[in-house]
Amino acid sequence: MRTTAMTLRTAVLAAVFVPSSPSASYGAAPAMAAAHTPATQEVTAIRAGRLIDGTGQPARQDQVIIVRGERIEAVGDAAAIAIPDHARVVDLSGYTVMPGIVDAHAHLSIRPDIRTLRGQLEGMEQHDAMQMARIIRNIRVQLMSGVTSVYVVGEVHYNDIQASQAVEEGIIPGPRIYPSGNFISTTAGHGPAEYRTTNGPWEMRTFVRQNYEMGAHHMKLTITDRARVGPNNGTPYAPGESNYTKEEIDAAVNELHRLGIEATAHANGESIRLAVEAGVNSIQHGGNLNDELMDLMASRDVGFVNTYTIGFQSVFNEWGFLDNEAGDIRDWLERGRQVHGRALDENPGRAQRRLDRLGQLRRSKDKGVKVGIGTDSMHGYMLLEMENLVAAGFTPLEAIAAATGLNAEIVGIEDEVGTVEVGRFADIIAIDGRPDENIRDMGNVAFIMVGGRDQSALSFR
Repeated sequence: MRTTAMTLRTAVLAAVFVPSSPSASYGAAPAMAAAHTPATQEVTAIRAGRLIDGTGQPARQDQVIIVRGERIEAVGDAAAIAIPDHARVVDLSGYTVMPGIVDAHAHLSIRPDIRTLRGQLEGMEQHDAMQMARIIRNIRVQLMSGVTSVYVVGEVHYNDIQASQAVEEGIIPGPRIYPSGNFISTTAGHGPAEYRTTNGPWEMRTFVRQNYEMGAHHMKLTITDRARVGPNNGTPYAPGESNYTKEEIDAAVNELHRLGIEATAHANGESIRLAVEAGVNSIQHGGNLNDELMDLMASRDVGFVNTYTIGFQSVFNEWGFLDNEAGDIRDWLERGRQVHGRALDENPGRAQRRLDRLGQLRRSKDKGVKVGIGTDSMHGYMLLEMENLVAAGFTPLEAIAAATGLNAEIVGIEDEVGTVEVGRFADIIAIDGRPDENIRDMGNVAFIMVGGRDQSALSFR
């Protein structure tokens, strides 16, 4: 793996590099430059054998993408795009090129295990140094799975903002991070104990302002229809009610919009109605959908981010395999398939709940609801989220669009990422295969660029 990467780095010095054969192993991915593109290389021309641009349109053949600095300057047919004389040329003519994946529901530090929510909350009580150590590993795995943007939906102590700055400054490698700052929650609500304290409309506004001052890009309210902690954990509130009052939700959303940033909400079932009617921009999870809720979201143009893989946390404790045994992202994906498949085989109730959810996803799409996907805390598993959409009846191309352009649109970052279009950040990946025909080909990530920086030479560990 490392020998091939060194050879490819040498090729970069000539300012033109050609991918290795398609039979090369993932770790020795084609066309690998150093982790950070030298400052003097301001223009890169990418020759794409096939281009899926993330808009949902079919793949186009023989395309050229011109990257100047961190953004896309031109894209189109090879015959129509002039490559500047001084440009570094990346020959991906044997690959499918596409926008980097957008994980639209991410927690950077959490690693769910068989203790489920309890384990997550305990992890967030650990020292920030330990949490940042996990973040560095987790975002590296995300990046090597083809994820170039993560939309964070709750961390503690502004660790996501610190990680975002570290990536931006080149201190650590990782995807583009859109931080949310700390959770917004209430007493007896959902989230870490130190943030289950915000009660009343003016406390909501104060909390939003504090998060905003610290640098949050957007914020998430955790709206639940039942108690999530303590002896009453799992007990439903009165029908149509949640841990928030209507006045509290309205105040938080109003303050976010007044400051010019977006609100997303952790919500399932009837709590979705409360969030949508308050004007949130997107829904996270969106479980227990009925036709009435689907129609409401479609009418308000509010999409939701499905998080399939987090549902297996009660049977999943494989992080030691990730850190100590997995040789590449394909090993990690296959371990996830095995654990998830075994859980479905051994638990008919779980399998039936999955079938019910697949039906909800399919009906949502048919009704015109924007359906996105995110891993929650199952780092590196966006491909499994895409496979789940295909199982629900989405075409592979629709699943790819959900993971790229549509995800970006749902969470309000479509002007920056999610598509290969002029003006967007040059967040670009290449796949060895045709993922629009066989979604599992998404596991063959062969080239990774974030903001014009070629990150392909990174090793999995």
